[in-house]
Amino acid sequence: MNNMASNSSRNLLLLFAAVLLSVFAAAAAAATRGDCFQGMMGSPSDLIPSCRDYVEQETCGFDTEGPPFMAREDCCKQLAAIPQRCRCEALRYFIGRRSRPDQIGGLIDLPGCPREPQRDFARILVTPGQCNLATIHNAPYCLAMDESQWH
Repeated sequence: MNNMASNSSRNLLLLFAAVLLSVFAAAAAAATRGDCFQGMMGSPSDLIPSCRDYVEQETCGFDTEGPPFMAREDCCKQLAAIPQRCRCEALRYFIGRRSRPDQIGGLIDLPGCPREPQRDFARILVTPGQCNLATIHNAPYCLAMDESQWH
């Protein structure tokens, strides 16, 4: 009987710890979203202009300057320079920005290459098949990259 009470207490303690951990993680995520780009000149999508070239190359078949692998390499370098906790937020801005053709960052509709396929590809830039960069989720994925969260 004493062993059963001990197991029950331990399970309750583990449940409490898990709930507390998830509350702290959610609070940390909310706090970092607001401070990732404060005081920055321009918008967060300006942080990864090479990713625009790479996305257009991969989804539209556009040529880029230099060897084809350089567009990916440059994009990954720029994403890697963004703090881990801010990478998904930067991609959200990059995907959702309603930019003009003369602006450096963001995705735009192009002749023969609408924005939607570009967005679909840009969502996976941090994944293992692309840049393989850890994010706020401590893994190479951005969760919840649906349209309702685009800025």
